[in-house]
Amino acid sequence: MHEHEREQMNQEPIEEATVPPLIPDPAEETGASPTMPDPVEEAVVPPPAFVPTKVTRPKRQRKKVSLGFKLVMATGFAVLLIMAVSALAYLFTAYDVRLSSDNVGLHIWLTPREQEERRIEEAPGTVPIIPPREGERESDEANLPVPTPSVTLGSGFTLELLPRPEAEEGGSSPRLSFQEIYQKCSISVVLIEVELDRRFGSGGMGSGTGIVLTEDGLIVTSAHVIEDARQISVVLYDGTRHIAALVGMDENTDIAVLQIDATDLTPAVFGDSDELQIGEEVAVIGNPLGQHNSMSNGIISALNRDISYGGMTMRMIQTNAAINQGNSGGPLINLYGQVVGITNMKFIGQAVEGMGFAIPTTTLAPVVDELIAHGRIVGRASIGIVVQTVDNWVALTEGIEPGVYVERVLEETDAFQRGLQAGDRIVYANDARVLTALDLRAEIQRFRAGDLIQLTIERDGREMVLEIRLMDADLLEF
Repeated sequence: MHEHEREQMNQEPIEEATVPPLIPDPAEETGASPTMPDPVEEAVVPPPAFVPTKVTRPKRQRKKVSLGFKLVMATGFAVLLIMAVSALAYLFTAYDVRLSSDNVGLHIWLTPREQEERRIEEAPGTVPIIPPREGERESDEANLPVPTPSVTLGSGFTLELLPRPEAEEGGSSPRLSFQEIYQKCSISVVLIEVELDRRFGSGGMGSGTGIVLTEDGLIVTSAHVIEDARQISVVLYDGTRHIAALVGMDENTDIAVLQIDATDLTPAVFGDSDELQIGEEVAVIGNPLGQHNSMSNGIISALNRDISYGGMTMRMIQTNAAINQGNSGGPLINLYGQVVGITNMKFIGQAVEGMGFAIPTTTLAPVVDELIAHGRIVGRASIGIVVQTVDNWVALTEGIEPGVYVERVLEETDAFQRGLQAGDRIVYANDARVLTALDLRAEIQRFRAGDLIQLTIERDGREMVLEIRLMDADLLEF
């Protein structure tokens, strides 16, 4: 910048900007002389630091109240949880808990255990519980004991297996529809309810199905249905309930006979299971899962199935008719309305469906007759040997013939005296071909202890015939 320009800037005055007052002066408007305003009392403003303290104090108080409330709630919930767990632990320790369901809903039954019964009896102001006498129980309808019916053995009843009816010339077929089968047979099917003995577990209830044998109250069912039973009840088709007595049971064949005090019952008609054919239609009536008198149908899938069950091997009828828990002891019925088997189990698994099994009536009939006559199987026949079935695969591996081989012969038996030895292969029992151990057993079951049986055996490539007297199985110790 030139020097004369700087001098000019220093000499020129700078005008001050005037800002009009926001509020007009009243002296200027009226021309009066200005006066001093009255002193105004100044408001006292609290220091800034005090304001947040005053504002935040209620917030801290609210936090403390909320935390305390949560603590109380958590404590109360913990106490309730402990009380609930303790109550459930006491309940399951002092009582037998049983659940059952029907069309009405879920039922819970509580039965005090021995210690709890004593505590209730000793509690002041309580009425003592008098347990029922042996063979009696308290009635649901009245506080009166219901006696168990007496059992008279040797009634002379024998289970008759009838042949299939034949159509009369020019007449209609004797076959029945499934509706007709149900109408004819369901009245002879009963529900069996079992109160289990506490000595054989935690107690509780079980159920199954039975079949009416006689008008005066003989019932047949599966032995495992009433196993470990403390009390057995039979519910008839019309809903009436009866206390049942055990006539006899046989675990080897899974058959049991009961007696109830009733008259004018409708006995089932029993047919010959040997007349069954694979593919033949059949029906099953029972009480699956507590559903009284339910019916299902299917076909005969196989005959003479050797099934291991409960440590025993039995010869069964296989069917694809639906059989579930509660069906055991019920009838397998052909299209003529005849009972041809007694259902007793089903295979259950992810890849197994439609495999039910039944005891054929040809096995059922002699066992029922024996139980009714003696209450047990008397003089069950036995050769007194231990055998093993060698199948085709094992025989090919070992380089021997397939069949039934003797492993052991009891010394106190007639078979030992006749020269039967370990290693002998049994080819025939009388005229029946023996391919499996059940073939031999089935033939032996046709006889009683003391009867003679002919065994055709193979030893060192030679066949020989031995005539052996059968022994009483109850007198043998294997």
